[in-house]
Amino acid sequence: MINEGSIMSAILDLLYREYCRARLAEMRKQLLLSGAGNEIPGTNWDAGDPAPVDRSSGLGDGIATREAPTIR
Repeated sequence: MINEGSIMSAILDLLYREYCRARLAEMRKQLLLSGAGNEIPGTNWDAGDPAPVDRSSGLGDGIATREAPTIR
């Protein structure tokens, strides 16, 4: 026989999990929206690809260096 307390506990557990799922989806959406305007150029870089040389800065000797993009 199932008692009333275990049914309430199961319902509350289900509601809490659904609330957490919805809240996580909301936070992911906010991160995507806030990150859309702050996109880092070259975020799709591949370690096997040669780094592009930026000759417009006038700095350095033309040797390309590349660092992994950082999250701001």
